[in-house]
Amino acid sequence: MLSWISKRGGRIANVSEICTLKRGQVISKKYLSNHKGEFPVYSSQTSNKGVFGKIDSYEFDYESITWTTDGANAGSVFYHLNEKFSITNVCGLLRVIDSRMVSTKYVFYILSHRAKRYVNQGMGNPKLMSNDMAQFKIPIPSMEKQNHIVSILDKFSMLTEDISVGLPAEQKARRKQYEYYREKLLAFNP
Repeated sequence: MLSWISKRGGRIANVSEICTLKRGQVISKKYLSNHKGEFPVYSSQTSNKGVFGKIDSYEFDYESITWTTDGANAGSVFYHLNEKFSITNVCGLLRVIDSRMVSTKYVFYILSHRAKRYVNQGMGNPKLMSNDMAQFKIPIPSMEKQNHIVSILDKFSMLTEDISVGLPAEQKARRKQYEYYREKLLAFNP
């Protein structure tokens, strides 16, 4: 049972109330070399969307969020859907407990926006550990509102990250803008 905290008519929950949290295991470069395969291994020691390498087995196969726990990329958050993968010990994993109440993609967008603010910079090695992630507070609107937010952010994400989609959309928008101003500027009243 989730214990929601009421605030200004909305609900707020700690990540630990809405998600299970896991950490990965130590996977060495030697292990990667000896077990080459198709399944990605995510870690915080790389900026390549978290991919450390690929192996011949996987540990996870469900909608989830991973985040980097240590190093220069600590607090980076990634969304996984329809993907088989593993994570190292310097990577955390979140799985929404009840997808009828909370959208995984919604949690991903919230964490993508805010997680870096909670990275501990002390001792020269940035960290966002599981205990800090567990206490992270997330506003929980209705599923309808969550889905609406996700829909909008997905569209913007697609436009900004996929140049083959984003560039034509930008060109179309610029063309419409040009046509609008052309009509305004060239519409002379006799």
